[in-house]
Amino acid sequence: MTKFINFICNEQQFALSIDRVEKIVRYQKPTLIPDTSSYINGFLSYNDRPLLLIDMKMRLFNEKLPPNEQTKVIVSNWKNEKIGLMVEQITEVKEYPDADLSEPGNGTAKTAYLVGTFQENDTITLHIDVDKLFTLEGEQEIEGLIEK
Repeated sequence: MTKFINFICNEQQFALSIDRVEKIVRYQKPTLIPDTSSYINGFLSYNDRPLLLIDMKMRLFNEKLPPNEQTKVIVSNWKNEKIGLMVEQITEVKEYPDADLSEPGNGTAKTAYLVGTFQENDTITLHIDVDKLFTLEGEQEIEGLIEK
């Protein structure tokens, strides 16, 4: 059994392995960064350091997430760094038996972050790997911003 943080993005259920999550914090307005990819929302202050904020709705569905009182930031470990994943809502912490994980078909580089699915009744939850969330170009942009 593996624990996951389940969250909603564009009315779709996603699961992120809890071992990739440091903390869940309330959304706060970020400091904007000009001339960056549309899914990069800016920097948040986290533990007296800038935390790069990624709009997951923009990254996955190319639609801006309008923040509200349910919007949360998942502080996630990404390639030995920390980034903030802005999501519409955290739904639960859930354990899934390893046998319940279905592997997706061969996807493209754009969907490499989808590593499997969990199905319960009529609900399908997409399991994502945060390390594979960005293209090589996106990774380079994020690494450059984190180093600043």
